[in-house]
Amino acid sequence: MDWKRAKKIIILALIILNAALFFTNRYYNSDYRLTQAEEEAVYKLLYQNGIGIYTELIEDYKPMKQLDVTVTSPDVDELKSMFFDDGENVETEVEFDQVILRSYSARLTAEDSKLSYVCPTGAGELSGVGKDAAKRLSDSFIKKMGDSYSEYVLDRITYKNGGYQLEYYEYYKGYKIFCNYCIFFIDDSGIRTIESENYDINGFTEESRDICASSEAVLTYIYSDKDGNNKGKFIEDMEIGYDLRESEQIVEGSKIRLVPCYCIYMINDDEPFIVYAYTNTAKNSTQTQAADTAAQGAQ
Repeated sequence: MDWKRAKKIIILALIILNAALFFTNRYYNSDYRLTQAEEEAVYKLLYQNGIGIYTELIEDYKPMKQLDVTVTSPDVDELKSMFFDDGENVETEVEFDQVILRSYSARLTAEDSKLSYVCPTGAGELSGVGKDAAKRLSDSFIKKMGDSYSEYVLDRITYKNGGYQLEYYEYYKGYKIFCNYCIFFIDDSGIRTIESENYDINGFTEESRDICASSEAVLTYIYSDKDGNNKGKFIEDMEIGYDLRESEQIVEGSKIRLVPCYCIYMINDDEPFIVYAYTNTAKNSTQTQAADTAAQGAQ
């Protein structure tokens, strides 16, 4: 047998097989990719409604599963060690489902998976000035918050109200978890506020379900503007990840399901416009708004 010729035939057959698999995959997955015509139609509608866009649409929208998480509340003693200095006099107060820790200079409110920390005089010391100094301080503080926050990633820094807002989020299997966040507000005085929410991730569950395309989510944003208030605004960024449903009941120890969502970020808007990807319906996001409210309360 001519082994040299046989080897060439085998290599050629493998190349043909791989090519066939590639085009078959492209064919069967074409239903889950935006077409150029769809993109152009969205850009045209944005232009007609006076809305600009500085980012690209998300091209892929393959089916996604729900994400199973557990609601957990941190231990009170752990909270004291995280947010207050050793030897500091800290009073503990329980109000319904809330635990409030209060010292002379700061106040911490814990409810289920949420934490809200306010320190009007500023906590921690800045090593320098500007954005980098704020990042060093928030990085060092989030390490003190334990293993639950060890996988959090600094996602964005925004200058506002004379300081910096630094937003950390957790990612799971490449997807951003919008409801697992830790948002710092830091100015020259140090850390003024921290707003966080954390759920223990158990993994994906049930079967994958179809989601809407990013173009459809943008259309939901366009048509949600009944009074024309969005004219002159600009879409800065767009992401897909997981978030809570508005109707979800948050009870300590309970397991809940996160669903796929699109987040549409607008320039000069404090909170993103969130669209449920299964149903292509809008959600009112409150996490950034809560951080802003706390920041204003600290001033």
